[in-house]
Amino acid sequence: MINFIFLINSKAQTLINDTSSLADKEYTAQDIDSVTAALRKSFYKGEFHKIIDFGTPLLDYVEKTNFFREERGLRSLITNTFIQLDEFEGAEDLINEGLERAKLKKDTLATISGYIDLSNCYFENEPLKAIIYLKPAAPLVQKVQHPRAQFIVNSNLAELYERVDTLEVAQKHLDISWKLLDMHSSADWRTEFEAVTLHIQGAIFLKQKKYERAIETIKKSLELGYGKFDQRYHIKNYENLMMAYENIEQYKNVTEIRHIYDSLITARYKSEKIKQQNIASSKFKLDQYKQKLLQSQLENEISLQKQAKSDLLLKIFYASSVILIAILGFLFYTRYKRNLLLENLKLKNQQYLEAKEESEKLANKNTQFLSTISHELRTPLYGIVGLSSVFLKDPKFDEHSDDLSSLKFSADYLLSLVNDVLNLNKFSSAEGRQIHKSNFKIRQLISNIAQNFEFLNRKNNNSINITVSEKVPEILYTDKMKISQVLLNLISNACKFTEDGKIEVRVEFLDYKNEQYLLKFMIKDTGKGIPEEEQTNIFNEFAQVQNNQDLGGTGLGLAIVNKILLTLNSKLNLKSTLHKGSEFFFDVWLEAGNHITAEKEELLGFEKLKNKHILIVDDNKINQVVTRKILEQYDMKHQIASNGLEAISFVEEDSFDAILMDINMPIMDGMESSTQIRTFNKTVPIIALTATDYVNENRNLKDYGINDFIIKPYKTEDLLETLTKHITNGKV
Repeated sequence: MINFIFLINSKAQTLINDTSSLADKEYTAQDIDSVTAALRKSFYKGEFHKIIDFGTPLLDYVEKTNFFREERGLRSLITNTFIQLDEFEGAEDLINEGLERAKLKKDTLATISGYIDLSNCYFENEPLKAIIYLKPAAPLVQKVQHPRAQFIVNSNLAELYERVDTLEVAQKHLDISWKLLDMHSSADWRTEFEAVTLHIQGAIFLKQKKYERAIETIKKSLELGYGKFDQRYHIKNYENLMMAYENIEQYKNVTEIRHIYDSLITARYKSEKIKQQNIASSKFKLDQYKQKLLQSQLENEISLQKQAKSDLLLKIFYASSVILIAILGFLFYTRYKRNLLLENLKLKNQQYLEAKEESEKLANKNTQFLSTISHELRTPLYGIVGLSSVFLKDPKFDEHSDDLSSLKFSADYLLSLVNDVLNLNKFSSAEGRQIHKSNFKIRQLISNIAQNFEFLNRKNNNSINITVSEKVPEILYTDKMKISQVLLNLISNACKFTEDGKIEVRVEFLDYKNEQYLLKFMIKDTGKGIPEEEQTNIFNEFAQVQNNQDLGGTGLGLAIVNKILLTLNSKLNLKSTLHKGSEFFFDVWLEAGNHITAEKEELLGFEKLKNKHILIVDDNKINQVVTRKILEQYDMKHQIASNGLEAISFVEEDSFDAILMDINMPIMDGMESSTQIRTFNKTVPIIALTATDYVNENRNLKDYGINDFIIKPYKTEDLLETLTKHITNGKV
């Protein structure tokens, strides 16, 4: 391993012995080169504390005064000092800081130096990692006219690849080194670098089992490198020489070489003891430097926080920091890493809390936006859907039934787009994932859903066929709303993307275990089909088949279906062939329902509502007309209040079987009105009739005394069923 500090061109030929004179003065470029040369001598003597004492403050000065060429050499020297002290983290910090500055200055040579130093951090113990850090320097070094830099990059790569037994690549880089040596035969550094090159070549020959050539090459390396290069190369050369002699069975030579080898090891052991003493002293200096560095970092943090804290708090914090550093002294370093970790954890925790608070704010804004847009879109849709449904049932409008059907279909389609966006949010919430089980007839449910698309199927000339296996229970007990939502989305897609074709809805029995039925639901069509390359992405939010984008839609239907099925422990699957059609299917475990309970729910009958007295509370005149006409169709009496305050007066003066309460109203909203009504009337059922989806709200309507809610626009049957349930129960 060759350090880049060899590349420093010192302008001074004399050493700086009185290093105390370096403090508190201004430096020229020549001064900096002189100090660097002196410190480099200290480096080779193992006097690392001198580099810590004088090199680090000098580096601070050089950075501020933009002596960039001089900074390059000084930074490399300090970095390699850190490596010698096993302070790899500090070395990496210095190197990365230098690389950033080199890139800003567009200094290619400084960048190469940084990569070499970064590689040196791991040269001895992690050669593969060292290779990774050094490889980016290889293409860069070809762009600069700097033969020594070119040699060091290729020589170090050759040595690293040799150590990991990648001999062919090692030889390639070594060949480049040989060419560079031949091109610069008169250079003052040639002899030393040739000795290193011969050392690597000998190691390669040894691993290639070319023992005679290895012996010859190693001997030449020892001859040229005597007194010039690192003792590590001498020891390794003798070690390789012993191995070569041993492989050709020249044991006498092995014995002779071993004596030399052992003496070198002993000498190295003694020098290592001295070096370790120097390292211990240097580490103490390094600790002091770190304390100063930490103090500087703390002061910088305090400076950045001045805008957010009062002057008094800043002075207290600063004084506390100074006192703490003074008291802890040397012991501060032993606790430095732990304290730093705690500080980082506190910072991360603070950042997490701030991010969490910001996320909650955004979530609240998102919820508020969805609530508002829900109300603003659903309110007019309620009028269109409600009135068109009423007129379709009125014989006086029979001649306009086609026009009214088109109007209702358009409104239903727009409503489905709104619901897709809102349902995606709803089924992502904890409350939206809850299962609310009820008894229902699966055949009747599918039939009712299919009827919603009668107009669309007539328009597209489609036929729809429903088949439910006889083994499937007539009554199921599960979350009716979630099953309905899944089937509604899948049947809707089949009807929308099929023309002049067939749609088949099938429910099959697969298994029975632990009083549960495993059922397979399939929706198959003969429509356009989905290309194979798009079948994976089609379940993502807002994803649409490219050829079907002209047919509209939000691209949320299948995403919603998958979210719902996840709550039912199931998953949507797809089989599709382009231009032939698609089949969506899922398997789900469901319980059989109770016939008596289901029949009881059906036998309640809407006739129970006849002559019931209902209070309509709504500020929108169109909504009042729609609700009033629905109630009149089923012979119910009604009164209308335009806000919550009027509603209180009506309830105080008259008796009602139920109250249909809008939530968002002027003067007094529905929640406040319901709260006040409950102070004097505990029994009358209050049903929120609103355009806001309260499954997504962070409020519980029951806390305000509201029994239930229906989202506008709704099906007439939903309103009648809810009224029947609560009027029959007569409980709050």
